[in-house]
Amino acid sequence: MAKKTDGSLWTWGANNAGQLGDNTTINKNTPTQIGNSSNWQSVSAGTEFSVAIKTDGTLWTWGSNQAGQLGDGTTVNKIIPTQVGSATNWTFVSAGEQHIIAKKTDGTLWTCGDNNRGQLGNGTNGNIYSSPIQVGALTNWKQVSCGYAFTSAIKTDGTLWTCGYNHRGQLGNETGV
Repeated sequence: MAKKTDGSLWTWGANNAGQLGDNTTINKNTPTQIGNSSNWQSVSAGTEFSVAIKTDGTLWTWGSNQAGQLGDGTTVNKIIPTQVGSATNWTFVSAGEQHIIAKKTDGTLWTCGDNNRGQLGNGTNGNIYSSPIQVGALTNWKQVSCGYAFTSAIKTDGTLWTCGYNHRGQLGNETGV
C-alpha cells in the first residue's frame, strides 16, 4: 500500500479479507487506486487489514476484522475504506498483527483490536476491543508503532514505552518475557 504525492491511495497484493480496499477480495499484482479520493494523509498495513488517516483528520479502516481491529464496533470484515466514528482529530496511526494504535491532536493514545498479549496498553489482556479505547489519560504522546502483538510509543520528552508480547525481547526491557 502506498500514498502518492497527489494524495491518492494505491494497493496491491493478497486480498483474501478485502485488505486492499478495492471492493473485492481478488488479489492484485499491479497497483490499484482505492476510490478517487486525493486526501489521504498517512497509511499503515497490518495483517490482512489496513488503516489510514485523511487530511481532514478522519480515521479509516478496511480488511480483516476478526479481532475488532477495524475499530468500527463490529467484527465484520470491510472490503472498502470505512470511517471509524466521527472524530476529525486523528494525527497518526499504526497497524499491528490484529490491533491498531492511533494518536489524536490532543496527544492522547487510542487502541483497538486483539489484546491477547496486553498489546493495547490498557493494563488488561485477553480481551477484544472493537472500538477505540483511550490508553491512560496522558496527553504527551508523540509517535506510535505496532508489531506482532506488541506496541511502542514515544512521549514528547523522548522516552520510549512498550507493551505486549515480548518472546524475543521486542519490548526492549532486557527480560525477553
